[in-house]
Amino acid sequence: MRIIFATHNKNKMKEIRQILGDVTEDIVAKSELGIDFEPVETGKTFAENAELKASGIRSYMLAHGMLEDDDIIMSDDSGLCVNYMLGMPGIYSARYLGEDTSYDIKNARIIHELRFAEGEERAAHFACSICAVFADGRVFHTEGKFEGLIAKEPKGTNGFGYDPILYLPEYGKTSAELTAEEKNSMSHRGKALRAMRELLKRVIGEDREKGINSGAFSEKKEGSGLVRPFQTALIVSDSHRKDDNLKDVLKRLGMIDYLIHLGDSEGTEHMIKQYAGDGVECYFVQGNNDFFTELPREQVITLGKHKCFLTHGHYYGVGMDLTQLTEEARARGCDIAMFGHTHRPYLREINGVTCINPGSISYPRQSDRRPSYMVVDVSEEGELTYHQVYLKLH
Repeated sequence: MRIIFATHNKNKMKEIRQILGDVTEDIVAKSELGIDFEPVETGKTFAENAELKASGIRSYMLAHGMLEDDDIIMSDDSGLCVNYMLGMPGIYSARYLGEDTSYDIKNARIIHELRFAEGEERAAHFACSICAVFADGRVFHTEGKFEGLIAKEPKGTNGFGYDPILYLPEYGKTSAELTAEEKNSMSHRGKALRAMRELLKRVIGEDREKGINSGAFSEKKEGSGLVRPFQTALIVSDSHRKDDNLKDVLKRLGMIDYLIHLGDSEGTEHMIKQYAGDGVECYFVQGNNDFFTELPREQVITLGKHKCFLTHGHYYGVGMDLTQLTEEARARGCDIAMFGHTHRPYLREINGVTCINPGSISYPRQSDRRPSYMVVDVSEEGELTYHQVYLKLH
């Protein structure tokens, strides 16, 4: 049995191994397996985001032939919830005031927000939700809280993030003034991990009593290879006749059901269909550099329960804003709009339409200049899960 945790934080992995070590000794970070993409966190709660990350890594591993029969993929999501601020920053803790803003500034802002609060009005807690997704698709959650008050000034150097401003009255210290051993014994993540440890022991024990073979998960059927309980769509754009990255991605993904190219293939669409292989439904639209082509300017297709409007985007001014694009999608009865042209990845809901740009798989223009694509899993119920993936720079 192997636990794969969706993190690259070495300190977090040390705590995870200490607490879950009697469930299995084989506990690895996703980065140790060479998994470098981050599932998109669109949840509205810590639990939803933790599940999106864990299930996203499971889908990625399954699609890449990395998932072993008795794997358990785990992820956590955590943050600071301040009562006086109506639970903020909450799930936005890492992004509060901007991801690049220092925690000194974030902490000072929260203290300023509570300048008129006294006593219990300053109540706050760290919250952590942990999700475990088994190889067979079962999902389990645990939670932990670490309660205190917002201090009137930051103190302590042992912690990080918001630790210096969470004051613990029973100890007369902030979280950042606790020793590592003290914090681990009472922290929100420690509580959630210990609860998960007991849950996993119970579930695994029940499986054994029922004679369930944890290695026989539903996607695998004897003699028939791998059968997935979902379909997979690969979405790319702006390859501009440079298809090496696309070929490599198709080799690594192995099994896909749809390939969607959102323009500027520049005449290589027939080759791309061959790269995708037999049985893959391919959809192409015309880009502003697709001269002398018979490709459609736009298409409407169905993925699961959703209607998708496909276009390159240059006719709708997507380089400026997405108003025209979303209006056109809604006029066609679509709740998803897929576009390219900008060479920058994008995933956001606007005016009730989920707008998707996979970025350019060949000539990226976002700040880190990493070629990108998107994988969309279509569940048996017809729901979609999005995975924005970036290629490593060589």
